[in-house]
Amino acid sequence: MNQEQFGQFWEQLRTPLNAKWEKVTKEDLDEIQGDLAKFGSVLQRRYGELDKEEVTIWANRRYSHWTGNYDGYQDAEPFLAQHKGAV
Repeated sequence: MNQEQFGQFWEQLRTPLNAKWEKVTKEDLDEIQGDLAKFGSVLQRRYGELDKEEVTIWANRRYSHWTGNYDGYQDAEPFLAQHKGAV
């Protein structure tokens, strides 16, 4: 997901992000405001490098689900193979 996509998707991501990743505070969400670089900084601060990657993958999956576009995401390859022709 690039900056433009993240910015467009931000309002749909805020609530589930806060519900799943409890270390991200309301203040963090206000700071991020659809900025992908700030998102990365907040995740690094709250979760460290390893968990930052996990949260980023989760956000990309949410975006893929929201748009219906699973192409280009490595973690989507098993899903696409399983559902070949249906997606």
